[in-house]
Amino acid sequence: MFEMVDACRICGSPDLRPVLDLGDQPPANSLRADPSEVLTPVPLDLVFCGSCRVPQLTATVDPGELFDRYVWVTGTARATHEYSHEFRDRVVDAVAGPDERPPFLVEVASNDGTFLRRFQEAGWRVLGVDPARNIVDEAVAAGVPTRCDFFDRSVADEVGEEHGRADVVVARNVIPHVKAIHSILEGMAALLDDGGTAIIEFHSATRIAGELHYDSIYHEHLFYFSITTLTALCERYGLLAFDVFDSPISGGSKVLLLSRDDRPPTASFTDALIEEAASGVCEYETWARFGEESRRHAAALAEAVRERASTGPVVGYGASARSSTMLNFAGIDVADVVAVIDQNPGKQGLYTPGTDIPIVSRVEGIPMLADDGVVLLLAWNFAEEILGGLRSDGVGCDVLVPLPGEVRTIRRADEWRS
Repeated sequence: MFEMVDACRICGSPDLRPVLDLGDQPPANSLRADPSEVLTPVPLDLVFCGSCRVPQLTATVDPGELFDRYVWVTGTARATHEYSHEFRDRVVDAVAGPDERPPFLVEVASNDGTFLRRFQEAGWRVLGVDPARNIVDEAVAAGVPTRCDFFDRSVADEVGEEHGRADVVVARNVIPHVKAIHSILEGMAALLDDGGTAIIEFHSATRIAGELHYDSIYHEHLFYFSITTLTALCERYGLLAFDVFDSPISGGSKVLLLSRDDRPPTASFTDALIEEAASGVCEYETWARFGEESRRHAAALAEAVRERASTGPVVGYGASARSSTMLNFAGIDVADVVAVIDQNPGKQGLYTPGTDIPIVSRVEGIPMLADDGVVLLLAWNFAEEILGGLRSDGVGCDVLVPLPGEVRTIRRADEWRS
């Protein structure tokens, strides 16, 4: 099911330095209907390559185990829907497509096609490539052409032969996930037409380290890139970074624009590199501190949850992959949290991996709070959307917000501001 590495997956260096051992945990999306079903724990250990400076995991779980049937659906969150329009507009503004035909865009790991639909609405020709059959079927049924496959160089060649080379190749929050990272980047470069643009979105290592996003560390995320380290990796495949913009996804991501042409860097790109260098995100000392602070934070969170559980029910909100890491690392389980609300119907009725907390719908979960309960906001990266929904439902209990930064409580009198 998994294999361990003793050398960097990027550069091959054996200089892997310890950062944060989160213990043996089941894969974060291994939800199951029967809590007695035994799950295989896998080491979740973050290390730092002293050579190419990329933080990464030591265990590689079989990609088929992680992605063949996937439970994360892009279109579940309203905030993601809203961002898909912004993303489309930024890309359309940045990309100079051909004059006489609609631009052709290929998205790697396209999920349910939410982002591809935005480009269809703009008149573009699109194709998605995703390995999860259940989600591919959903995308195709919605009218988004999608191939069920793990994208790599060979798939890129087949797509190019069948559909022609792409004006834009997009990889949103997938490059850090993949064991075959070199083949994927090689494939993106090969599929890109002359003058085309590659676009890679990734959870910012600067935000992860600076705001203690240790809950973003799970087995699907093998790598934790900065702009600097990802730019250096892409250069190996002739993809040259020239621009970057911010994304709200995952609590703070970056979107890197690259080309096989040597385009002049934008001021945004140059400024981002300067800011990143000042943050120390490419230095081992920064990540060593991150490990120490994450351990302290998890202990403080467990204490806060147990204190609240002693006076009333604690109901989690958001059965995300990141919540699995947080709960397991902090040692919070069904003895502390009575249920986790999640709006994805595919997760409802299942149990969280390793902590055995039932996942329920909003209609089921809100009454569990009673008069003395508290919401544990596991999906803190969607705080504004979730808190607004609770307010609309007339829920007035306290909300325990674990991240970013220190654990804090939003009181009833705080008007539900995140």
